[in-house]
Amino acid sequence: MRNTVNRRLLIPALLVAAFTACSEELATSPRDQILADQAIVDAPTSRAALAGTYAGLQALGYYGRNLEILGDLPADNAVHTGTFQYLDDIDLHHVKADNTTTTSVWTAIYAVIARANLVLAKVPGIPDLSTAEKNEILGEAYFLRALSYHNLVKFWGDVPMPLEPILVTSDASKYKRVPVAQVYTQILSDLNQAGQLITNTSNTRQATVMAVHAIRSRVLFYKGDYQGALDEANIVLAGRDTLTVAYPDLFTATGTNTSEDIFRVAFTPVQYNEMGYYYLGAGRRELQPSKDLNTSYEAADLRKPWTVKPRGSSNLQGTKFPTTIGAEHLHVIRLAEVVLIKAEALARLNQLAAAVAEYNKVRLRAGLAPHTLGVEVTTQADVINAIAKERRFELALEGDRWPDLVRLGIATTVLGVTATQTLLPIPASDVNTGGLTQNPGY
Repeated sequence: MRNTVNRRLLIPALLVAAFTACSEELATSPRDQILADQAIVDAPTSRAALAGTYAGLQALGYYGRNLEILGDLPADNAVHTGTFQYLDDIDLHHVKADNTTTTSVWTAIYAVIARANLVLAKVPGIPDLSTAEKNEILGEAYFLRALSYHNLVKFWGDVPMPLEPILVTSDASKYKRVPVAQVYTQILSDLNQAGQLITNTSNTRQATVMAVHAIRSRVLFYKGDYQGALDEANIVLAGRDTLTVAYPDLFTATGTNTSEDIFRVAFTPVQYNEMGYYYLGAGRRELQPSKDLNTSYEAADLRKPWTVKPRGSSNLQGTKFPTTIGAEHLHVIRLAEVVLIKAEALARLNQLAAAVAEYNKVRLRAGLAPHTLGVEVTTQADVINAIAKERRFELALEGDRWPDLVRLGIATTVLGVTATQTLLPIPASDVNTGGLTQNPGY
């Protein structure tokens, strides 16, 4: 077993993250830990603090493994085939409030938020940073906080929303769960700040101008503001509204740059992810793609062999993450997702011909025949269902299927779960010691 799961409580996690935002050893590179009262005092420690915030995305509880697992294992894309009971519970929808995987995701996301809060509180007062660099650091911190809060509300609904550093335990107790609508308001405010401050246009392993627009499109899409989502998607897709990169080239062993990258988390053999380690036959074989996913692809779909392959006579393996080393740079959002957001937004706005033309771009890259309105799809519901299928196959094992089923209101029919099971339980430790209310049914 390569690691142990971090089971810290939310309040201690926020405190620890605030006190270890960047490197304690200032001569060490990369720097990712430092005591809070020394964390951000000059330009070098400001840069280190931002690097530490990005490093939080690499945690196995976050994009390093468990966030993607939560997006596919409780849905119809993956099944548990290993030995970890807490993963089996997620697969069977027997999740309890002390589940170590769900708790690790909650904790890892709040750690990134705590680090971003520290950057946002301290960097404005640093005298030896140029205005341009200060703005860039602040803009990227706003972006990371917005992304993290959106990941929280997708899985838990109402959540605590600290917006400043928590440096003493007594301050943490004041944070109670905030309604989803209020969290969305803050997410969009953070993205607006990020959009005004970020100038990076090329390094897709950090927040860029286009990454802000892409995540804003996703947020508005989940919020149900389809015109807003369409407007943001059009900005991202202007001049690049065709998918030109071969599907397997998006998932190389070393995270090769492509023209379709928008925002990716960088990994190395040392700072590794465990997606391939969990899905490949050469790894733990803790998870495998579901038989339903395997048989649901159209016969000619070029995405299938790069996502699902046989392992032996009766098992499957997930091959989108091609090594057990874990140096693949995982996508947070990529161009094809924005194309599909645009397609569904158009469909929701009853612009059906344009919607079909848009999702056909994904089908064509996959080697499939395009759909024709009035033939394969006729009604608005037909088009939305077709887009949901394309999202399933295009984004398989990347952590989007469960949020999609919940967003579409069909998790109860597709999976047979109850309405209360469409939100995860608030970790028991934070209910018991932090005074948070629990989601219904847990």
